[in-house]
Amino acid sequence: MTSKRLFAGTLSALALCLALLPAATARAEILTFLGKSYCPIKYEITWPFVTKADKSVTQGSGITANVYELPKEKDTRERSAAELGSDMRRLRILSAPLKVGDKVDEDQILVTYEMPLENLMAEKQALSRADLNNEDHALAFVEHQLDVIRQQQADLENQAADQSVAPNTVRYNQREIEALMLQRDFLREKRDLAQQRYDNAVLIAKSKYGKNQDIHDLPRVGYIRAPGNGYVLWTNSSLVPGMAFTKQASLLTVGRLDPIIVRASVHEIAAQKLKVGDKATVVFHAMPGQPYQTTISKIDFVAQPAMLQQPSFYELEMTLPNPDLRIKEGMRCDVTVDLDAAK
Repeated sequence: MTSKRLFAGTLSALALCLALLPAATARAEILTFLGKSYCPIKYEITWPFVTKADKSVTQGSGITANVYELPKEKDTRERSAAELGSDMRRLRILSAPLKVGDKVDEDQILVTYEMPLENLMAEKQALSRADLNNEDHALAFVEHQLDVIRQQQADLENQAADQSVAPNTVRYNQREIEALMLQRDFLREKRDLAQQRYDNAVLIAKSKYGKNQDIHDLPRVGYIRAPGNGYVLWTNSSLVPGMAFTKQASLLTVGRLDPIIVRASVHEIAAQKLKVGDKATVVFHAMPGQPYQTTISKIDFVAQPAMLQQPSFYELEMTLPNPDLRIKEGMRCDVTVDLDAAK
């Protein structure tokens, strides 16, 4: 009888352990997946500067078109600046002192180039106030005529009240006033357009030559300035003093490295278990002994392109501080999320 009770107790304990095992396993579930570091913002500076091609900032916020399209045939033919719609046919480098890794501030000079004479003359013509002054004089003349004829109209109306002037004379003078008013409105619009063109030309000149540059004394030198704060990530090997570019070319790349973005693609089953705000540990393969603690900041709702019979993967992002710039763009890492700790 005692052995039967002992056996029954053992079975009960074993059943209880088996019942608790899945729950313990679920609580201790840990997800690990591969990731890679990216710059949050990257600027690619190309020449020609004025081109028909679309230019945009590459952002690290994951704003990409997640659509499945047939690959488009890429045009690998070299095109000249004229074919691309540039207003500069030749870019001769005078100085390019920065190298990869150098820190740059917004509006800092990156490259100095020789301004072609024809472009310099065109800019000086655009910065001339001759057209604007002509429109001002034409508008002032019409407004003066309008004041004179309005005074005449007042006198004619007084004389018409005394029947010393025919009513037709008053009506004719009124039509002249109306015609002058239409001419005045037209000249005001022309004057406003001339002012806008002049203001835009000044703005462009200030961006090229500097905010303190006298626009009436432009140098024969142009500048490429940094579009934002960051670091030089890449430079064209031909970007040296004396080099002249006549074809489309990328000159350099400026990007931000602090903070830096870590992106990873996770399987659809794992993506369902994760949420924004979950704590994660990042360990880079190049720095195995230095874990970084962070949280998931974004999980895509749209899957990355895949064939119908293949599982879907979703991209997620994490942000890491990088004040010492030890994390470079493109470093691979292991991302670990403890689902029990995330609850």
